[in-house]
Amino acid sequence: MGDYHVILYVSPHCDNCQKARQFLENRGINYEEKSIRDPGARGELRYKTGRIECPTIDVDGHIVVGYLPEKWDHLLAEEPLRMT
Repeated sequence: MGDYHVILYVSPHCDNCQKARQFLENRGINYEEKSIRDPGARGELRYKTGRIECPTIDVDGHIVVGYLPEKWDHLLAEEPLRMT
């Protein structure tokens, strides 16, 4: 896997958030978890996406709202979005 900065936005009692954690952990991906219960994290998520929906993953500024494993796999592939 590539070397990414991954942020996972979650909310309490969210089944898909737990699936998202398992997805990342099963792939050995280090991530920073932010709870939308925290006003700073909630505001940050709203700024990035225009809404508050969990789980949301942010991989080096590329965001997918919702637990969508196929899209997450694409973002976390060996060579994604690295063209400059």
